[in-house]
Amino acid sequence: MGHKLIRDVMHRGVMTCWVHETVVDVARRLHENSLNAIFVLDESGRAEGIISQTDLARVYLQSDWQHLTAEETMTPHLITITGDLPLDVAIQIMLDHHIHRLLIVQGGLTPNRPVGVLSLSDVVREMAGGQ
Repeated sequence: MGHKLIRDVMHRGVMTCWVHETVVDVARRLHENSLNAIFVLDESGRAEGIISQTDLARVYLQSDWQHLTAEETMTPHLITITGDLPLDVAIQIMLDHHIHRLLIVQGGLTPNRPVGVLSLSDVVREMAGGQ
């Protein structure tokens, strides 16, 4: 598996929201698209965080959760990686940080712009023969 690159296994395209969107809109988008998480972008399109189902459940316990924004709900300090690295490097990062997905970004002149996602489900799919 060490010879595979992240870009060979990742999902292209990323479900995103803006930092100013309401948590209600974010929850609706996750539900309608049967997703577990969404990445949060700032006004310039740079990835700033992620909102998972766990994050939404946590804010639901607050009495004013309907008025929260994506920025107030997200987990910041997003771990990103480029698609030209070996797949085993990405897997080790996910294991070391106890996370289920990595945001794949382009490098160069426009760093931190999302281009895809690598999840543990993608790794399992690859192990099963890429089906």
